[in-house]
Amino acid sequence: MLIYLDANIVQYCADHWDFVSGESAACKTADAKLQKELEALRRLVELEQLGDWTFAAPAHLLAELRGGKGTGEQLDTYKLLEKAWVESVWCDDIQPTEETVGRIGRSLATLRLKDADQRHLAEAIALNASWFLTNDGEVVKKAEGRFAAMQVCRPSECLEEISVGLFLK
Repeated sequence: MLIYLDANIVQYCADHWDFVSGESAACKTADAKLQKELEALRRLVELEQLGDWTFAAPAHLLAELRGGKGTGEQLDTYKLLEKAWVESVWCDDIQPTEETVGRIGRSLATLRLKDADQRHLAEAIALNASWFLTNDGEVVKKAEGRFAAMQVCRPSECLEEISVGLFLK
C-alpha cells in the first residue's frame, strides 16, 4: 500500500517529528485540530511497523518541500522520507512520466484546486497510491473522499480503515 502525504502534512511531521515519531509524549501545538492530525500521524507511524506500506516521496514533492527555507529538523525529516522512498519497491516499480502526471492533472481541472494541490493529487493517482492524506479541507471536500481507487482524507479519517485492514490480513 502506498500513502501519499501532501506537502503540508510532511511539514507538520517535520515540525513535530519528536511527537510523531514517539520520541516525545507531549505535542507542542496548542491548535486542537492540528494536534488531532498529529496524533493520527503518530498512530500511522506506529501502525507502519505492523503493515506493509510506504510513504511516497517523489522528486516533485521533495523539491517543493526543499524550495522553502527549511529548518534543520525539517530537512532531516525530508531526507528520512526520501531515503525510505528510494529504498522501497515502489520507487523502482512505478515512476510516472511528467506527461502522465500532466495528463492526469488536466483531467482534475474540473475540481478547481490550487495548482500545487492538483499536481500532488495527480502525482498520487499516477503512482497508484491507496491514500492521499491532506489537512486541506477544500481538497478533501472537492475530491469527495475518493478519487478513482484512492481515498482522499485527513490523517485522522484513515486510521480506522487502515487499522481494520491490518487485522484482517
